[in-house]
Amino acid sequence: MFCARCGEQIPDNSAFCQICGREATLKLDPPQPVSRVSAAVYAEPNWIPAQQTRFPAVRRPELAGVGGWLLFFCISVTILSPLMTINIISGNYAALPTLDTAMAALGVVVGVMLWSVNQRAFVFLWIYFGLFLARVALRILSLYVVEESHNIESIGPALRSLIPLVIWFLYFKQSDRVQATFGRNL
Repeated sequence: MFCARCGEQIPDNSAFCQICGREATLKLDPPQPVSRVSAAVYAEPNWIPAQQTRFPAVRRPELAGVGGWLLFFCISVTILSPLMTINIISGNYAALPTLDTAMAALGVVVGVMLWSVNQRAFVFLWIYFGLFLARVALRILSLYVVEESHNIESIGPALRSLIPLVIWFLYFKQSDRVQATFGRNL
């Protein structure tokens, strides 16, 4: 016979192993019967139990829904940003800022998708943030190259416009409300 603990050969019917000194036999409980649900979990690794909601592991489910800062973002990009763009365009007919107009239009799309809790909203949100970053980069480039302003005082306002982008990006990356509403963060 072999010791169940250390694996060394010991005399048959020994209660204790002479090598390791521990009990030579293992007392195993009978195996538990496998239910259908457990068998399905092992058979199909991507199987989701029926009682689970459509979003997994929500940290704070009471925050689910568009409210708080998420609602403020939706109102800002859906209503306030287009109104400010219209105001800028109406005051300057000669130079139609096409990038600002595209940003306002995309902002409306992003805001409506977030407001209606559409799962594809994050794709458009990434595009919106990228376009925002491109707009700031073009402003800095135009100040630096076209107007030949090499001092930080003229580029400073363009750089400061990155602050809201960083704040909103971090909000969508870490917000419990976004996670509870969409099931994931950005």
